[in-house]
This record gives sequence, structure tokens and C-alpha cells, in this order.
Amino acid sequence: MKKGLVVSCLALSLTGCGDGGERYKKEAESLRAEVTSLQTQVWAANSRISQLQQENTTLKQTPPIFLAQVRKAVDIGDEAAAKAGLESLISRYADSAEAAVGNGLVQKMIRDREAKDQEARRLAALGMKAVPIKGSFAADESTISLQSAQMGAQWTFNNHDDEYEYRSAERGSKYITATATYSSKSKDPLLAPLIVYGSNGGELKRLGIMSFEFVRWSSYATFLGNYHDDANDFANTASIRFSMGLQIANDEITKPLYIVASFLGCADRRSDRFGNPPVKYATYNCDKAAPDVLHASDFKDGRFGIVKRID
Repeated sequence: MKKGLVVSCLALSLTGCGDGGERYKKEAESLRAEVTSLQTQVWAANSRISQLQQENTTLKQTPPIFLAQVRKAVDIGDEAAAKAGLESLISRYADSAEAAVGNGLVQKMIRDREAKDQEARRLAALGMKAVPIKGSFAADESTISLQSAQMGAQWTFNNHDDEYEYRSAERGSKYITATATYSSKSKDPLLAPLIVYGSNGGELKRLGIMSFEFVRWSSYATFLGNYHDDANDFANTASIRFSMGLQIANDEITKPLYIVASFLGCADRRSDRFGNPPVKYATYNCDKAAPDVLHASDFKDGRFGIVKRID
């Protein structure tokens, strides 16, 4: 009977069971106290570790390190990060030489950004008037030098001996024509196109890509393809004169008109021994080089250039 009582007491919670229960109750309370003490010690140790880590981080954040952070933000153009880095530097080392240098870097960054913003607003207000007009343009595989450009009823080209060819504009249309010299270091370059754009509010609307024809042939025989004309082959000469032309319906002409050169070469040389003349430059692959719409901002990076304005 006594043995059964002990087993029953052990099976119960440590809240007590006779004299033995009191002993177990005290042991449980002691264990709980030890656990609480250990938890307190662990918390204190973790707190101390965190404090030491923070102190270590603070010790590493010297003025040169803060300044390096500011420089990096300025170099990548992150104004918010540059300001935050400068604020941290000044809050800890206000009188340091690094704080003065960092402040100068950030202030210059702000001035440069404000100047760019102001220039962007000025260009937006001026529209296409802010884009310079130059008679020459350097493309990827060729350089263009424009000699003349006009609007009229005819387009003439393929001069040979005392003859030449021409096309007359259809009723209700005009020809935009130009004479341009293309130069290239390549023996078979893709020539940059000339595109005609019309004014459309603050932007330019594409009216068409000008076709290529040769200005002159050395003789009627070379025009017929009986002989090779070295003067019209980049394999033999560095520069060739071309007559450019585009027919536009009168109701599509919105002045001023702009002849725009594109950086991307696309007009390729094609041969037909039965053709008169035997070679031509085709613009079938030039759509990517001639966007439907251009804005003043599109002329900033050199992808496009205005070579002529026709009022």
C-alpha cells in the first residue's frame, strides 16, 4: 500500500502529495528559478553582444569610409544616397575635412542636376528651334555632306555626257530633292538615309525616306553597264555624289520641313547587269533608322541630325 502511494505521488504534478509532494514542489520551484536566471543571463549576453557589434560597426565608420560612401553615390548619380551619406558624416564628424569635401561633392551634384533640369525645360520650350542645323553628319559607316536641297516640280539625276534623267512630280505633289556627298572608309558601306519630316506641333512627323540616285556617270557606256564606273563605286573611291529625292503630296507638307540624317546605315548597294544604271542604292531596310515621330530630345545623343530646314 505504501509503494502504491509513492508511485501515485510521482505521477501527479509537483503541486504536492503528502510530505514527498512538498519536497518535489520545492525542487520544481528551484528549477524554475534557475531557468529564469539562465534566461536572464542569456538575454544579458545577447544584449552585450549586440552592443559590442554596434560599437564595432561605429568604430569602423570613420570619416574616410563615410566620404567614400558619399563619393560612390555621387559617381552613380544617386542624389538621395549621397545626401543620406553626407548627413551621417556630418552628424558624427561635423568638423572633419571629409565632411567639408563631402559637402562640396553633394552641392556640386545638386547644382549640376539643377542646371540639367533648367536646360531640359529650355529645350522643351524651344522645341525644334533648339536643335542645331548642320550641313554634315557622321553616321556609323558613312559621312554625309549636303550641298543643296530644295522643293520643286522635278528631280534630276544620272547625268552622262550631255544627257540626264528626271522625274516630274504628279499633280498635287512636290519633290523634295537634295545633292549630297557620301564618304566612307568601307569599300561597301551601308549608307545612312536622309529622311524628310514635317512639323507637327512640338514634334516631327515622318513624310518619307529619300531615294538614292547617282548624280553623274563617267559616260553613257558606264550608265548602260557596258563598263564599270569607278567613280560610283566605294571600292574605288572614298566619296560619291548622290542625288536624293522624295515625292510628297501637297496636303501632307507642313512647313517647315526638315531633312534629317540617321546614324544607322541601311541603304545597300544592289546590282542588275541589265539595269540602266546597272547599280543602285536601295532603302528598303531603312524603316528602323527612320522613326515615325521625332522630338527635340532625340537629337541629343547623335543618333539623328538635321542637315537642312526648308521654310
